[in-house]
Amino acid sequence: MSGTLNNQHPKTTGSKPASDINPAFRYLGVPASWLSRQGSDRPRLRLPSAKTASFLLSCGSLIGLYVYDRDQCKKIKEKYLQQVRNLSESLVSHSAQDEVGNNDGAHWMPRRVTVYGARVPEDVDVDRGTQWFKKYVKPILVAAAIDYTIHNGTTPGALARKISSDIRDQRVIEAAQQKDGHKTPALKPGMPGYREWHAEQNRLTGGTLILGRATLKEYLWGLKHGYEQHIPLDELDDDERFSRQLEEAGIFELGEDLGEFSANEDMTMPEGLRSVHEQLKETSHSDETLLTSQSIPSPAQEKPTNFFNFFSQSAHAPLSVYPSSVNSNHTVNYLASTPIPLQAPLLLVPFDHPIGIRWWPLKIYRFFNRRQQVEMGAQTALQLVRSQTRPIEPPKHLAGLGIFPKDFSATTMTAKDVKDTNFQINLTGSRDLDFLAPEADQHLRRSYRKLAKKVIEERDLFRKELKERLVKARQEPSDDAGDMRQGGEPLNESQLRQEAFQKERKWSDQLHGWSIVRQGSGVSWSADMSNVLTIYESTPEDSNITPGTS
Repeated sequence: MSGTLNNQHPKTTGSKPASDINPAFRYLGVPASWLSRQGSDRPRLRLPSAKTASFLLSCGSLIGLYVYDRDQCKKIKEKYLQQVRNLSESLVSHSAQDEVGNNDGAHWMPRRVTVYGARVPEDVDVDRGTQWFKKYVKPILVAAAIDYTIHNGTTPGALARKISSDIRDQRVIEAAQQKDGHKTPALKPGMPGYREWHAEQNRLTGGTLILGRATLKEYLWGLKHGYEQHIPLDELDDDERFSRQLEEAGIFELGEDLGEFSANEDMTMPEGLRSVHEQLKETSHSDETLLTSQSIPSPAQEKPTNFFNFFSQSAHAPLSVYPSSVNSNHTVNYLASTPIPLQAPLLLVPFDHPIGIRWWPLKIYRFFNRRQQVEMGAQTALQLVRSQTRPIEPPKHLAGLGIFPKDFSATTMTAKDVKDTNFQINLTGSRDLDFLAPEADQHLRRSYRKLAKKVIEERDLFRKELKERLVKARQEPSDDAGDMRQGGEPLNESQLRQEAFQKERKWSDQLHGWSIVRQGSGVSWSADMSNVLTIYESTPEDSNITPGTS
């Protein structure tokens, strides 16, 4: 028994031959002493399993791609920064020398450009376009001594309404100044407002950056609508006009019997208050008689019956269609439409952000090829620095254009109007108007097509409930205006009107933005744009740049 143990002992305690060591470690140059466990309790080194090796290989490859891509991004960025620095230094020195002769060299102002960025529909980030601009284009512009102003749309259609509103305000100011013979005095450096005045005087030498196709659609819509709309010269603001649209749409009408308050039937009401209600009713009847006696267009002439009647309106409707009465003895005057003046050159930035699971492979590819985004942003800034322009290409096919009304109102839009909406993407044949088409429209989330239907269904349900709540509010008046029903439901009619106004405004903006940026909506176009719009283009010198090489 002991002999058997003695014979087995040398086999278990003896040193392992060198042949037991994995050849892979010998080829790697690992010393054999490190691999031997003789006189040591350390674990034996082993090669990873097949699954572990596959995991390490995959992780190592992805990390290598990421590190290589970010290194190339730095080289591309530095290449363009070095080039625009030389251009900016020569530009600043040349401009300063010219202004020194005018004793104005210390107040040299940089060139300013306007950046427009619209929100991508159903995107979680409201400023994704401007974030892209700040990351890839801004460093090049700063190195080139170019200032910028950013205008970002927080919701689809918000940028278009802002552009149209700014143009509208500018038209009113210019019309008032022309009527009074007022001229804006020239400001000198150091005076308050000189920076804004200088930027306005040199607006045409600046430029306009359009971030993506959605921004292009909203910009052209706002430009066309801002100059072609007839501006009412009354004392009402936009909110008051929208409230009037809700009244004309019959949002708060309950019919002849529903919610009709009779002061004579309520015997608990004081006699003085009852007489006040009777006088108000007589006044309302007299106003209705006076309004019907005036030459006011019928409701069928004032506004279309449905959404698609907007698109069949004439582009230059006579002023007789537009007047509306503010009160019984006052007629609103309108400022006629004006031709589109010369605009600053446009720089179409190829920004695109696909949304949806089906575009994840494309987003993963872009994540590991960020150098393409860096080069695209640098090329965009370089086009702005060199400032070589060409006229915009007019459309060759009218099927790709979107025909929008001058006075759009979504309060009368119904589910029947959007039932047969065409989502087919039609091209105009112009490389400028077909910018990023059809890829950018296809990258929108498919659920965005059903937005109008969902909004209209939600709005109709609210309007139905609103009439019931109005009946209760008028039948159960409360002495305390701040009294609330159980569940937080407003009790008085003024609170219901305020709630309805806020929701109707939100729904109207959503439908308006959907009609502009949805798939297949087309772009706005006016004949004046072919003479007033120019496009920045790349120069042959830009193609000679080999970014990413040291």
